Amino acid sequence: MDYYNILNFKKEPFSNSPEPEFLFQLPQQTSCLQKLELAVRLRRGINVVIGDIGTGKTTLCRKLIQNFSSISKDSVEIETHLLLDPAFNSVIEFLQTVALMLGIKDLNNCESEWHLKEKIKDYLFDKGINEKKIVVLIIDEGQKISENCLEILREFLNYETNNFKLLQIIIFAQKEFQAILKRRPNLFDRVNLLFCLQPLSFQQMRAMINYRLSVARDHEIAPSLFSLSGLAAIYLTTGGYPRKVVILCHQVVLTMIIRGKNKAGWFLVRSCISDMETPSFKKLKWALGSVFILIAVGLSIGAIMLQRQDAGAHKQLSAASVLPVVPEVKQTASLPDVPNEKIIREKMQKVKMPEHLGNLTMTKRRTLWWTLNNIYGDMNPKITKAVIMANPHIKDKNRITEGDKIILPFIPADINPINKGDIIVVVESGKDLEIMYNRFWGNPGQQNMPPLVFFPFWNKKEGINFLIVIDKCFENIRAAKEASGKLPPAVAARAKILSQWDADTVFFNRRKLQH
Repeated sequence: MDYYNILNFKKEPFSNSPEPEFLFQLPQQTSCLQKLELAVRLRRGINVVIGDIGTGKTTLCRKLIQNFSSISKDSVEIETHLLLDPAFNSVIEFLQTVALMLGIKDLNNCESEWHLKEKIKDYLFDKGINEKKIVVLIIDEGQKISENCLEILREFLNYETNNFKLLQIIIFAQKEFQAILKRRPNLFDRVNLLFCLQPLSFQQMRAMINYRLSVARDHEIAPSLFSLSGLAAIYLTTGGYPRKVVILCHQVVLTMIIRGKNKAGWFLVRSCISDMETPSFKKLKWALGSVFILIAVGLSIGAIMLQRQDAGAHKQLSAASVLPVVPEVKQTASLPDVPNEKIIREKMQKVKMPEHLGNLTMTKRRTLWWTLNNIYGDMNPKITKAVIMANPHIKDKNRITEGDKIILPFIPADINPINKGDIIVVVESGKDLEIMYNRFWGNPGQQNMPPLVFFPFWNKKEGINFLIVIDKCFENIRAAKEASGKLPPAVAARAKILSQWDADTVFFNRRKLQH
């Protein structure tokens, strides 16, 4: 049965094939792709992407190859080779396969390991130095690589000039591969990038599903096929693993067609779930899920009533003052509690707050979803609506093009992104949104940098400030200084410690920093 036309689809929205066009680039996927692309262009050697089964490694792999081939200049300069199954019985078999993939001719079964290595080395020198090409070997299912073949990969990294590696290696593997790497310190120490993919949050899963539906409809605006309760059922069942989400959604869509439904709720999704789980676990899961739905509905009703009572009220007011690194003495930060609506209104009457944070020019591969998620720490309907209202020229939030200018409205966070007593390391700070966000955008590609967070705030004394901070809260100055000392020297020289807080400022990123 072809259900494309029945639900107004132009193509299969939940195919189990790794189709790059359906890759919804969440922050972690986009960050991973950018780091991999930069590592390849800088010829850094070996890079590894680790992820549990179904976290989207294969789709990410195909998207990376597509990115290199989509630009004519890259397709000429960058030569990619994909090895789908690296499980070989011998080193000779592995070397022969790599040589054939590279296009090396005149091979015979009698050649020794040494001869095969020499032919591969000569090929890489010719391509990398004479033709100035970047040769990339991408390996999927990396956990299948044998110990002997890992040693061959390590030897490939010795093929280099004074400035760069001649072969770029990218390995996508399951989580057990990390333990395999650590047992080989002579290879593990050479890994330029080790990126770990995580399951999706509920909001990310919801955005991914809606994005797939939008692509399948050629980006035509249409109601979602899933209710909030249906999405909750999907998330409880899949745990946010993309592959499981896609498989379950496919079954749900088929069931909708059979039953003549146009919306999938809790019970419809539940009827599509396989019987692989134990009965006791299923009962517990659905009992907890029912409680979750009741709480979510109650909170939604409460939020709507609150918005109607005071639609213009700003929420949490809390602040931070940036100070230079101080002596190794723990300082207690006086972080205010989230104020009530009356206090917010009183402060708004006394202080005129700006209407927006500033303007931002969209660049290539920068999506609106990811940008707002970086700045506001979330991409919920309230934030989306505020941004669309501030930018009437945006007709389709899924089709932002390079060069578009976006106004970022003043949307205070409704939670404290840090706890009382926490200390933060500031990598860089500034007053201009465009400049600071572009620096934040470039920071993830720098070597030896920890995860970073874009951290804007405002107060009456200092106005709007944009910080780039390490994604970690520290309990004392000593720990913060140690983290600062591990930064690259040029970055460490500018680093500051956030250790004192004023009660009259506003945070905008509602994402909790790590502890």
